[in-house]
Amino acid sequence: MLARTWEVVKATMAVAALIAAALVSADKLDRQKAPAHAAAALAEPAATGAITPGPRP
Repeated sequence: MLARTWEVVKATMAVAALIAAALVSADKLDRQKAPAHAAAALAEPAATGAITPGPRP
């Protein structure tokens, strides 16, 4: 019984470690790509026409 419980605990810890590593990796990628996304967000509305220009004089 104790051996089976230990196997379940090890498997649970392994899955938790994989999830934690994926989250850390995703956070690292987000931090590296942040300036590029910020520049794209500023240029996107004008490029797609989502914001209509004001009336012309």
